[in-house]
Amino acid sequence: SADLKLLEDATISVCKSLVEKNPRTGNLGSLIKVFLSRTKELKISAECQNHLFIWQAHNALFIICCLLKVFISRMSEEELQLHFTYEEKA
Repeated sequence: SADLKLLEDATISVCKSLVEKNPRTGNLGSLIKVFLSRTKELKISAECQNHLFIWQAHNALFIICCLLKVFISRMSEEELQLHFTYEEKA
């Protein structure tokens, strides 16, 4: 619990910046898409004992969880939906 509080305090400025910029950049959605596309490789990585890939996937999931916690606690459902409906402009 104390470690979680330290983590939140250390990352709050980055999270706030992402909350502000994400509707224009789509970075959170991109991170989630990359993570989901790479999860298919996790089983193979575990069988081959590719600890680097597993470590990267773990870290990506941890970042996604931390960001979603901030997003969910700071915005309405409608605002949250905007962060997942980003469409690249031509």
